[in-house]
Amino acid sequence: MKTIQYFFLMVLATVLMAADCSNKDSEFYNDVFVKVPNLIEIETQSSYSVNDILWINSDNFSRYLVQPNSAKMLDSFKTTGGALSYNFSYVIEKQVVGDEWIAVALGADLINQKGNATEDEDFVNGSCDYNETTKNYDFRSGIKLTQTGVYRLSFGYNSTSTTGVELRSNSINNNLFLNIDSNVTGLNGDGYYLFSVY
Repeated sequence: MKTIQYFFLMVLATVLMAADCSNKDSEFYNDVFVKVPNLIEIETQSSYSVNDILWINSDNFSRYLVQPNSAKMLDSFKTTGGALSYNFSYVIEKQVVGDEWIAVALGADLINQKGNATEDEDFVNGSCDYNETTKNYDFRSGIKLTQTGVYRLSFGYNSTSTTGVELRSNSINNNLFLNIDSNVTGLNGDGYYLFSVY
């Protein structure tokens, strides 16, 4: 009889756990996803020379975002409980020969103007920081191009996107994490901005 009671309790516990569980990771982690184009921009030039600076900015990243198929604006600050920054990553690589590329160590050639960019081994962590005055998330960082060669810039180092950049809110406590997939103009079909320095 005790065996039947244990078996019944085990079955009951399993059913109760299954009824309370979700197989969606996004529900567990409070993640929401949205697509908003052109929040990050590469300030392209027709040609680059040694000592030119390749700039990346978030000039179009307002707190209030246009939602696809909706007349109502999404308040990205309020939705995240007041996230003070959105993070993303990118990498710049130099062509060695043929299809072989190496990540470029930037050091002092990584220039911060707005927000924050920090080098982390082979890639750069970017932080678009909230500006209370303008209601924008500010970022502008440059890469000083110190050597000739063929280069490529990609936002796909820590993401799966080949058309743009994935930004994630730096939310705290139990607030929603807003994940924004944003197309970037100038990337090729493989997700790279290709350019040469002369």
